[in-house]
Amino acid sequence: MKTSFILLLFLNLFELHSGLFRRHYYVNDHKKWNDAQKHCRDNYDDLSTVSHPDLQTLSTNPALTDNKYWIGLYADNIWKWSEGGTATINYWKGGQHNPSNDRCGYADKTDSKVDDDQCSSEKTFYCMEDYELVLVKQESTWEEALDYCRQNYLDLAILYSAVVMTEAKNNSTNAQTDELWTGLRFLSGHWFWVNGENLQYEAWSGGGEPQCPAMNQRCGVYHRQEMAWKPEDCEKKLNFLCVNRKN
Repeated sequence: MKTSFILLLFLNLFELHSGLFRRHYYVNDHKKWNDAQKHCRDNYDDLSTVSHPDLQTLSTNPALTDNKYWIGLYADNIWKWSEGGTATINYWKGGQHNPSNDRCGYADKTDSKVDDDQCSSEKTFYCMEDYELVLVKQESTWEEALDYCRQNYLDLAILYSAVVMTEAKNNSTNAQTDELWTGLRFLSGHWFWVNGENLQYEAWSGGGEPQCPAMNQRCGVYHRQEMAWKPEDCEKKLNFLCVNRKN
């Protein structure tokens, strides 16, 4: 079984500058809808809740092996999402579908629309996890920030996509320092994220990754004004961004 992920941003409607980002994981394993739901709840948060634009993104995932994949949509007198709440769908294939018993929703990658099938049918599927960035307005060194985030949240922020960079911009509005620590570090000749991920996406100030930075410039910050990454002295006292799972 192989899993790949796609990152999407969605906004919390109740708090300005408090957005969330959602990771969707494609699971290349054929399961009945209920079994797919259990797999997602055991290993992630839930089967994926999606909008039509989300489906257009998910359907372009090169890891997709089938045209049809389960999402978190099911019938219980009305159409509902697995994570909870009524599903209002205006992107059905062939028009609105009646919420008949034992019917579950899947997406078709050929047109990014939703259809339904017997829940006992076996398909690959998408799971999701929800995350948020947390601004910590205390001035700390990079190591102190790392320890604080790991003790109180998940980790220092990993800004590995344009989506999460947008969230960093929105969530750092009230920061007390122009630069904020992130989970970006230089060791053994290369930059990497503290969760072990390499830099596939980059947003360096000045347009390029600093090669062999000075010994006192080997921790990475998010610069609010430039909306970019920069190398900085690890002993500098700055505010910082942590990442946390959204409950």
